[in-house]
Amino acid sequence: MSFSGKVKTELCKKNIHKACCIRAACYGFGCFSRYLDEKGLVLQTERALVAQTASRLFRKLGIHGEIVQKQHTERTIYEFSIKQPEEVSMLLMSFGLTGTEQPLRLNPALFVCENCFYHFLSAAFLSCGTAANPEKEYSVEFASARHELIEDLAAELRQRGFEPSLTERRSARLLYFKASEQVEDILTAMGATSASLEIMERKVYKELRNKANRIANCESANIDKIVAASGSALDAVRILRENQSFETLPEELKQVALLREQYPEYSLAELGQLLDPPLSRAGVCHRMKKLTTLAREVSDKNKEGTA
Repeated sequence: MSFSGKVKTELCKKNIHKACCIRAACYGFGCFSRYLDEKGLVLQTERALVAQTASRLFRKLGIHGEIVQKQHTERTIYEFSIKQPEEVSMLLMSFGLTGTEQPLRLNPALFVCENCFYHFLSAAFLSCGTAANPEKEYSVEFASARHELIEDLAAELRQRGFEPSLTERRSARLLYFKASEQVEDILTAMGATSASLEIMERKVYKELRNKANRIANCESANIDKIVAASGSALDAVRILRENQSFETLPEELKQVALLREQYPEYSLAELGQLLDPPLSRAGVCHRMKKLTTLAREVSDKNKEGTA
């Protein structure tokens, strides 16, 4: 099941007890269904559970509809509809509509208690929402051809501290959230707390994985530096030995040279701890540079002598 499917399944399992909240949820299904006018309501979804949830909630309002399964070329559509004249009359009366509203606008008066809006939002998501797989991106979207309703929904969300973005996609108006914290908050507000926690867990996992990768990359870079520095110092010691200049080195340079030969994989800081007395990384680096400088001078003299 997709992540969006998980979110919708979780929302369908919510229990709504207050009459005002049940009406608000039904209002959410109605506003973002395919049709809501004087002929009734038609909600189309690819998930049977969504159609069943809409039917169950409308029954609690005393309004009955039917669910029809329709087979399209590549998918199955579940259609919940309310078309009987007496049922349509009750439907429109419940929402304070005539059925001829053009365009249909959101009526905040139907949000009686503080939870009504979020049950409305949950039903709106079940009707027209999607949530992206958090492994790929963070995103929650609401899309509808009823542009004014999306604008009204955005205004209601902003009043409650959310920061939705709006755009156009083909003929639809799109309301969306992209920041991970905003996605977590909107899912929690709708009642999809498990989905919100899954995003948090995945985000923590990503951060830990990225941190581990950064550490591994840093360690790899350090190893490369150590290998390069070690090779340079060993070349210098080899040149000094081949030209009988090693034994004439000052004692402190000779100690560092011998340690580098013995421990080529050690960092400069680690070599410094082997000296007596111990020397800082900067001190060891300074001596190594002296060794390479002396080796370069010896090599240059040899070149001059053979010229």
